[in-house]
Amino acid sequence: MSDDNPQTPHTPQPGGATPDPSQPGLVDANVDLDAAEGVSRRRALTLGAVGVGVAAAAGLGSWAFIRSDKKDSSKADGLTVTKSWADRKLTVTAPSGVCDAPLVVAYENGFFRDAGLNVVLKKTGTDEDATAAVGSGKYIATNGIFFNFLGPIYNGTPVKLSGGLHHGCLDLYARNDGSVPTVASLRGKKIGVSSLQGSATNFFSLDLLDAGINSSPAAKQVTWVVIEQDLLPKALQDRKVDAIATAGGFLPIIEGVKAGWARELSDNRSISRNSAYPCCAVALNGTFVSQDPVTAARLVNAWARGSRWAGANLQATAEIESAKHHVPDTAANILPVLQTLTFDPSPKNLQEQLEPGIAKFIHTGFLPATTDAKALADKVFVNLGLNF
Repeated sequence: MSDDNPQTPHTPQPGGATPDPSQPGLVDANVDLDAAEGVSRRRALTLGAVGVGVAAAAGLGSWAFIRSDKKDSSKADGLTVTKSWADRKLTVTAPSGVCDAPLVVAYENGFFRDAGLNVVLKKTGTDEDATAAVGSGKYIATNGIFFNFLGPIYNGTPVKLSGGLHHGCLDLYARNDGSVPTVASLRGKKIGVSSLQGSATNFFSLDLLDAGINSSPAAKQVTWVVIEQDLLPKALQDRKVDAIATAGGFLPIIEGVKAGWARELSDNRSISRNSAYPCCAVALNGTFVSQDPVTAARLVNAWARGSRWAGANLQATAEIESAKHHVPDTAANILPVLQTLTFDPSPKNLQEQLEPGIAKFIHTGFLPATTDAKALADKVFVNLGLNF
């Protein structure tokens, strides 16, 4: 983060500082980092979806609410532009997995261009804090499950959310040997995750809460074990952890389920009682949104159009992600991952779920107990006049 966006001290929370391995409840895994794993699946993790019944609208973009012919207007749908960004280059974090299909489709199919936007995709650096980088203006937008952004926004990072993109991007697995029959059985056990601030950690903390378990590392009721994503299945199979929380559709662990040694404990599609919370919301730079909400609305709208098109064209989406090298895998391997997702973009649904989601998330210990859920929900969300 740049010096003009200082952050106040904060308690451990998603999207915050890099976790300290010496912290209680958090350990580095003793795994063989040199083990041969073949092609990396880190970037082939995530979402997929059952197509929604809007194929015609998705294909034609006729459902769009902010038209490109309003590009130079100072007012549109109740939004006021104080400084236009319409002709600027808009840098967005590049796709990192199958679940970024909405962004891939919007970019490769020209949906951003149709909206009069000059969007450029840029890969984030290793271990880069994307939320902080969006807040500083290095990137104009990124996406991720909304829980990831709560802590940074609470602490003053100038980022706003508008529009969930899909459901079904996360899974929790255990060995199929009876050692962990339920989520409640994870009390006192080790859970492997790729990041303490990651989407899987944040989301399944809610499942642990429902099971009466305090997921905060300081509570020591579970131990979060940080492991390279590609090595999570092996760590589970080798009994170095008792469960793993991953991005949805992670093929190596799905193969473990097919082989019979792994089983799914929960997901954010249908098993978890928290599955109503959308994943991969669009996160926008605060200055961009405040100065030109019209262009921001066009960006979110085109991104959502990409989500609907992906849901209605799974095979074509898999081929685009593979052929354009956004995901280092074949279309045949990408398609089953896409099929695990529900592409249902909706700013309205995101707004409705924020306050109850925050109110519940406070009890995980990743936000201060004194957090005002409604105030934070109002601070987090920006209404860009997108009524879907």
